[in-house]
Amino acid sequence: MSRLAHLATPSKRSEKKSEGLARRILHDVVSRRLRPGTMLAPEAVMLDEYEVGRTTLREALRILEVQGVLSIRPGPGGGPVVAEAGSRSYARTSSLFFQAGGVRLVDVMEARAEMEPVMARLAAENRDQRTAEALQRAVAQVEAGATASAAQFREACRVFLEAVAGAAGQPVLSLFCRALDEVVSERMARFSLPVDKRGEAVAQLAAIGRAIVRGNGAAAERLMRAHIRDHNRSATQGRSGGVRSVISWG
Repeated sequence: MSRLAHLATPSKRSEKKSEGLARRILHDVVSRRLRPGTMLAPEAVMLDEYEVGRTTLREALRILEVQGVLSIRPGPGGGPVVAEAGSRSYARTSSLFFQAGGVRLVDVMEARAEMEPVMARLAAENRDQRTAEALQRAVAQVEAGATASAAQFREACRVFLEAVAGAAGQPVLSLFCRALDEVVSERMARFSLPVDKRGEAVAQLAAIGRAIVRGNGAAAERLMRAHIRDHNRSATQGRSGGVRSVISWG
């Protein structure tokens, strides 16, 4: 073995050990049903519990922090805290692979345009009393946002899509779709649907909501496809260069 290979070996072993420890910590967080905001045990306790060195533990915690599973609270009394492993964290990780793969914003928008109609159909097929009521509330919020600020209207539309995803009853597709929405929304934050076009968007979303509540999956899918297509067209007008740029990680 060369001197260089010999020097590299401990680092490689340490990396593998920290990844294994990260998996163990995540397993414990899930099996113990620790909710977001829960502080994990102090470092000394974790070192004893997992029987590892300080470097390995800190590397493992850093892996989980980068993946959005934990956040590290600084200062006295700080330490690892369980984070909400939702669509935002998944979107951030996805954007890393999007950038590495040369994926453009318009590619993500087109993927979203394919997935959202599927979610609307699934929502119609799987809705129940609770999710139907959530959709009705979301439609009411969208209607109220028609004359509100741009930020409030965007938030109302986001809540509506969340309600559709919740009604779909498919957690994997829901997470994926919400992540796509996060990626697009964050990079189109300055885009605001003109007030004179909000009425049409509100009518489209209300029609989608009614179709889902009635259980009409074909109509919900068709209406959502038309809505996302119109939204993408408005969002990309005059921004062809921006939407064709490669997604940046973050």
